[in-house]
Amino acid sequence: MSDERFRPRPRDPHAADLDRWPAVRDGLLDLLAECSMIVDRGRSEFDEARSLTYRAAEAVVIYFDDLLGRLPDDRLAVLPADLSLAAVRRTRNILSHDDRRARKEIVWDVVEHRIPAVILAVVG
Repeated sequence: MSDERFRPRPRDPHAADLDRWPAVRDGLLDLLAECSMIVDRGRSEFDEARSLTYRAAEAVVIYFDDLLGRLPDDRLAVLPADLSLAAVRRTRNILSHDDRRARKEIVWDVVEHRIPAVILAVVG
C-alpha cells in the first residue's frame, strides 16, 4: 500500500475564490438534524454510562466549532449577540481533550437549544 494517501494535497491557489458557503450551510444543516436525533433519543439515554448519544453530541460540538470557523463574513454578522466564539472553542477543547471536565447538562443544553438556535439564525 502506498503512503500517498497520507500526504497533504497541494493547496489550490484559486481556493480562496471558491464560495464555500454552500458546503458550510450543508454541514450546519446536517448538524441540526443530528442535534434533533440526539434529543429524540432522550435525556436518559444521553445520561447513561458510555452513552453513544453523548459521544455523538461531543462530535456535533467539535464539528460545529469547525464550521463556525469557516463562516463567511456576512454569516458571521448574523450570529446571535450572546454567542461567544471563545466559549464554543473552549467547550470543543474540553470535549475533545479532557472529557471528564465536561458537564453533561451543559452538553445537553448546547445540543438541545444553543446549536440549533445558532444554525437557524445563520442559515435563516
